[in-house]
Amino acid sequence: MEEQTLENIQATRKWSDLRGIAVVSLSDGKKVGTCEDFYFEPTTGSVYALRVKTGLLGHKLLPAASIGAIGHDAITTANEQELRGESGDKRLATLVSGQNLHSYRVMSANGTLVGTLGNVLLDTSTPTALHIAAFELAGGLREQLGGHYPTFPASQVLRYGQDVLIIPDEVAQSLH
Repeated sequence: MEEQTLENIQATRKWSDLRGIAVVSLSDGKKVGTCEDFYFEPTTGSVYALRVKTGLLGHKLLPAASIGAIGHDAITTANEQELRGESGDKRLATLVSGQNLHSYRVMSANGTLVGTLGNVLLDTSTPTALHIAAFELAGGLREQLGGHYPTFPASQVLRYGQDVLIIPDEVAQSLH
């Protein structure tokens, strides 16, 4: 039982640790960009694609299905051709940007403000099926010093609204 828990922890990565790492093409060993954001389907928590900064002003999408591996220092893909332009992707209009989540407030279904999102935890055990595993609240000084932040499973989110993320009252109470 203990071993399974350790594996689960290792397969979960904080978005703050992934943002800014290199995206590398395995076919030629070339850095094709830097991971900057992600887009996900709010009803399932599945990550559709990573947004990769490819130059001073350029951005492209790396579909989750094209991710080879998510390592400590880089995200790999088979080749640079796996990256796609953002402008032609009509699906983006229905997705939520991970970067937008960091300004979200977390509210219980009864209207009580619980806090502000501090981080997103991604399940990286199967990179081609990348999905949000949990959310971490931003903490105060006590949490920052201790390194432990209140966390709740992504499956508990009732609604991703325009400005707030809504969770059940029971989950909100367990975070205090």
